[in-house]
Amino acid sequence: MLTIVFSLCSLFFAGINDLIFKRYGRKPRSVGALVALIGMVWTIFFLGMGFVKGGLSFTPLTWLVGGGAGAASAIANILLIEAMKKTGAGLAATVYRLNLVFVVVLAFLFLHESFNGWKLAGLGVAVAAIVLMFKSHHEAPGQFPAVKYLFLLVLASFLRAGMGIGYKIASLCHIQDESFLVLNGLAWMIFGSVYMGKKDLVGVVHTGIIAYAVLSGLMVCGIVLFMKLAVNYGDASVAITISQFSFLITFPMSVILFHEHCSLKKIVAVLLAVVCIILLAIGA
Repeated sequence: MLTIVFSLCSLFFAGINDLIFKRYGRKPRSVGALVALIGMVWTIFFLGMGFVKGGLSFTPLTWLVGGGAGAASAIANILLIEAMKKTGAGLAATVYRLNLVFVVVLAFLFLHESFNGWKLAGLGVAVAAIVLMFKSHHEAPGQFPAVKYLFLLVLASFLRAGMGIGYKIASLCHIQDESFLVLNGLAWMIFGSVYMGKKDLVGVVHTGIIAYAVLSGLMVCGIVLFMKLAVNYGDASVAITISQFSFLITFPMSVILFHEHCSLKKIVAVLLAVVCIILLAIGA
């Protein structure tokens, strides 16, 4: 049950962070700078938490697993941003969220997680909810993106799944949570800085970007902390699947704050997400 509770906490922070990203993207601001600064907040936060809890431990295994999971997360987000420019936000977000399919396969193959009827039903409902949410965005018909951008999305989705598996591996290897998450944040700093130098047309860092980065960075700290706690207590396939449903927060808040259209498909998608969480809770 703790896995479900912590996953829902991670979901909540992810939903709030999605709203911050949505507002940030309304103007041509530097994406690389935001990623790098979020990584800085992330790193400082868990460095502080580690010192408060009695020190940090950076063994070779910690560097390998923590750095690998952080790099996978950072690269996945950058690939998502690049692909989103050509495929549209609806399709990109849908393919990215479907990383839960990769998680299920990887968890079965490498973590030997067991699956019962409740879990499989929950995962099926999860896929249906995500696809229905995509359809509710009314992507323009006949505009199929180039194969290379679809490949980028699938690769981003796979790397995001790899990050989630890395969280579980860190738990199984008894790697200290704070040390692991510090290295995740450090990877975001590095890859965000590289992205800013190579791709961004708007590279100026000003107080507005810093404010967004600090706020988003704190939300990201909540996302990753509770996700790590969730996989510490239960299966990665359950925790990561539930964490994909950030639209449970962004949908009602977007209707209230941004006056977005409230369609029947979106409502059904939200209800399916709730059903999925209940099924996974029963099967956990």
